[in-house]
Amino acid sequence: MKTTKLITLTMALGMMGLMTAGCSKSNSQSNNNNNNGVAVAPIIIDPLAPGSNSTTPTYSGGSTMTFTPVSTSVMNTYVATHPLNAPSNYRINLNLAQVEAGRYAGKVTISYIDNGMQYDGIFSSGTGRNHTAKGMYDNNTLESEYNYWFNLSGKTVFTGQFEDAYGAIVVALEPEGTTGGGNDAEPIENKPYKGSIYFKNFTSQRTDNLWFQSYGGAPMGSHGPYRACWFIYKGPYDCRTATVQNKTALAPGAGAGYTLLGTFTGVNIKTGFNF
Repeated sequence: MKTTKLITLTMALGMMGLMTAGCSKSNSQSNNNNNNGVAVAPIIIDPLAPGSNSTTPTYSGGSTMTFTPVSTSVMNTYVATHPLNAPSNYRINLNLAQVEAGRYAGKVTISYIDNGMQYDGIFSSGTGRNHTAKGMYDNNTLESEYNYWFNLSGKTVFTGQFEDAYGAIVVALEPEGTTGGGNDAEPIENKPYKGSIYFKNFTSQRTDNLWFQSYGGAPMGSHGPYRACWFIYKGPYDCRTATVQNKTALAPGAGAGYTLLGTFTGVNIKTGFNF
């Protein structure tokens, strides 16, 4: 699929110059739920900018875990543009920070090695707000509007949406084990968490909205103000999912067009969310 085509070899670094992104500033909040049921977090720091060289992934900082795909067949569907040979060393990196009102922006990177090359799929949710434009929905809404902690069935969980030019992913986090998450006094950053990734490929690559420049504000594309795919209501770049956006479930609904890509455990919430 998508930014898995961005090979972190020295010969490809010129092409990757477009992938840079700004950092966000955070608000100081207590580790309690607000009146809207959003679990807010302690003081946040800016996420580290991604690194880049010929021997390591394009990220630094955040929380990195081993990622277990559902199957090689599903990974091939996710990659889409080239067949996999013998992929290995699957990793996922979460590097998010609070923007405001308990919402989180940043990057999620899915990486693997195949044929001796490192591939990184970099998905983002920007720190800015939607451009205000006449006749458009969601004007002035945070791009990270749907990325927050909330209570579900007595547990504090997280779901968020991220995209690149080739498609979108949903990240879902929940406590490992059967206890805790929302009703006890221990902060969420001290609990072990596990996660799932769901993906949805676009039917064509987005080239009209300068999606990779969305951090810090919504730039103008050739067809008007940028909108992340979760604010697009029809067409090939619509990645909306009612269950995630309304926080009624961890997984996208069956009709939203997402596929479970894989799972991971051992999330370091403190570093992954830059608490």
